[in-house]
Amino acid sequence: MNTGFYSFIAIQGRQGKHKYYLVQCPLRLVPRLFLFDEIEVPFKLRKTRSLDPSRVSNLREYLVTRPDDYVLAPIIATIDGNVEFEPFSNDQSEIGKLHIPLTSHFIIHDGQHRRAAIQQLLIETSMLSNDTVPVMLFPDPQLTRSQHLYIDLQQPQIQRSRSKRVLHEQSDLATLVRQLVDEIPLFQGLVELERTTISNRSTVLFTLSGIYQATQALLGVSKNDPVSFEQVATAQQFWKELGQIIPEWRQIIHREVTASYLRQHYVHSHSVTLLAMGRVGHELIEAYPNSWLKELPKLQKIDWSRYNTALWEGRAMVRGKMSKAQDSINLTTIAIKQAVGLTLTEKERELEDEFSKL
Repeated sequence: MNTGFYSFIAIQGRQGKHKYYLVQCPLRLVPRLFLFDEIEVPFKLRKTRSLDPSRVSNLREYLVTRPDDYVLAPIIATIDGNVEFEPFSNDQSEIGKLHIPLTSHFIIHDGQHRRAAIQQLLIETSMLSNDTVPVMLFPDPQLTRSQHLYIDLQQPQIQRSRSKRVLHEQSDLATLVRQLVDEIPLFQGLVELERTTISNRSTVLFTLSGIYQATQALLGVSKNDPVSFEQVATAQQFWKELGQIIPEWRQIIHREVTASYLRQHYVHSHSVTLLAMGRVGHELIEAYPNSWLKELPKLQKIDWSRYNTALWEGRAMVRGKMSKAQDSINLTTIAIKQAVGLTLTEKERELEDEFSKL
C-alpha cells in the first residue's frame, strides 16, 4: 500500500456511463473500511438505512458453522474520493491497480448485513480473517448517485411495507412527504419511518405511510403524478397550520405531552383521522381556493377525545378501538366536513343516514 492511498488489484468495468471496479477485500478489513449508517455517512443517506438483527445473526451463524464451505455475495459500495486506475499493460487495460485516497469513505449500498455479520464473527474468532469477499466499487466523489443506487439495489427488500416504499421511492409525492417529515414541526422526530403500525409505548405519533396517504388525499394526486411547487407549498402550509390549530398537536410539538398519551386519548393521532383530514383539506381548498387557510380554525371546535363516543364510536372507532376500515375513514371524513361547514355529497348523505339509524 502506497503512502496516502489504499491500493487494490482491480478489474475495471462499465455500466451505462459509469465505471466500476472489482476487487478482493480481506474479511478483516471489511468492518474497518466499509460504512453503512455511521456518523461519517451523510444524514440523508443514513436516515433511509436499517439493519435486521435476525438476518445478521443468521449470517454469522452460517459462517461459524460452515467455515470451509460458505459463499458470500459481493459487497457493493461507493467511494467519495477521486480514485486512480493504473492498467498493468495496454493489452490488458481493464486489469491494474486501483489507488484510493486514505481519506475516502467506502459507503455500502448492498451487503450491510454481510458486513455486520463479518464484524460479529471477527469479534469471536479470527479463523476467517484472511479470507476474501468480492467488492464492487463505484466512484462517486460528490455522493450524487449514492442514494439512488441504494434504492435501486434494495427494491426487492423495501416492498415489505408501505412506509418503507415511501422512504425509498423517487416519485414527486414520496419526495415531498419525506421533505414534510424533515421540515414540519408536527412531524419532526415523531414519525415511524419503516413500519405501518405503532406500538402503544412508541415515542412517535404518525407513520410515514399515514402521512403519505393523507398528503396524497390533500393534493388529490396519484402515486406517480408530478407535484407542482404550488402543491408543495399547499402541503407545507396545511400541515404546519394544523400543528398550531389543534391544541394537543401544539403540545406535542413543544414536547409537553407524549406521543403515546395522545394516541391513547385522542382520535386525531391515528391514521384514519389523519387521512380524513387530508380529504377534508382537499375539499376546503376546492371550495375556498383563496381563503382555505382561514377556514381551518373551525377544526378547533371539534372534541377529538376518544371518550367523545357520541361522535367517534362507529366512525373512527369500533367498540372503543381505532378502525382503519373504509367506512370508518368515510364516516370520520363526514364528521369533520360537517364541523367545518362543507356540503356532503349524495353518497356521503346516504352513508350518514344509514349510520344515524344504527
